[in-house]
Amino acid sequence: MNRYDWTGISGIALATLFGCQASTPPPQQPPAYSQPGPYVAPTQPVPWTTPPTTALVQSPTAAQGAAGAGARPALGPLVGAIAWQAEVRAVESEIVSHLSPENRARVAKVPLVFDPNTNEVNAYAGCDDKGAPFLAATEGLLEAMDAVAETRATDEIFGTQTYVAYVNGVAPRLVAQGGASAALPAGIIPAQMLFDARRISRAHEMYDEIVAFTFGHELAHHYLGHTGCANGQAAGFAPAIEQIGRFVTNLGQGFNQPNEIAADSAGCISVLDAGLARASSAYRWTEAGGLALLDFFDRLEKASGANPFLGFLRTHPNPGLRIPVVQGVAATWRLQHPGT
Repeated sequence: MNRYDWTGISGIALATLFGCQASTPPPQQPPAYSQPGPYVAPTQPVPWTTPPTTALVQSPTAAQGAAGAGARPALGPLVGAIAWQAEVRAVESEIVSHLSPENRARVAKVPLVFDPNTNEVNAYAGCDDKGAPFLAATEGLLEAMDAVAETRATDEIFGTQTYVAYVNGVAPRLVAQGGASAALPAGIIPAQMLFDARRISRAHEMYDEIVAFTFGHELAHHYLGHTGCANGQAAGFAPAIEQIGRFVTNLGQGFNQPNEIAADSAGCISVLDAGLARASSAYRWTEAGGLALLDFFDRLEKASGANPFLGFLRTHPNPGLRIPVVQGVAATWRLQHPGT
């Protein structure tokens, strides 16, 4: 079995690498990326009121995210692995449906498998022993995407700093050899905010947007020919979980930086195209999800001190270098779609 991509969506010992308004206003150009400063390890559990230690990558839709809460249909909470997995499948299907006919034909039947491993934050495109394509993701990745979405939604609506508290709290464990769970610790989001309907709905939207970029990137590796095994063949079965576990232990070849940048670019365009095609009542996806996840891994990389046990440090370009690439692609897309 071989593989192409560990997505860079890993913060542990992973073998990879990421108010509403009644009508959607024309998207603005993303703000310039502010490079996060050095990671500061907390000396004790970090309360949610802790001020940020580094600059955040701001969502291009953050200003409008909370302004019109309730204008769009409220979304319910996503709780646990079953709900997260079902949402990933739905979002991936939506991304595939808005690819070009040629690219859609190459990846429409590629199976997706989930590894229950919570000690790895990981997603990748690969080929099995028989040369059939597949996509895979660990439960640890789903936990991280959920935590990033939950905390960023809280901060957007309430002006808190729960995202920074989350990263500071889990980073030391995530970057240690052997990894740890990326799940959101209890108490990071204050109880009086946890069940706020606006926050829950916004977190759901953000989760979907992060997933859209993540799997838009992985699908791109297949239809751009980076894996060499996605040719629109009949649907097969993804590798068994036992095989995935064995597969994850082999880092294989290092990243091909041009291919990673190409997948980031194509994945970003896929998200924007699918966002533009969404119903007027739905949240319109932008590059914000990708920027949020890349910021998360940029912070983990700084916290790691270039720990050689972290696979994403040697299999993918620095997340901080990828952020301006995604922002540039999004800006160009908007120039090509005036009035959107």
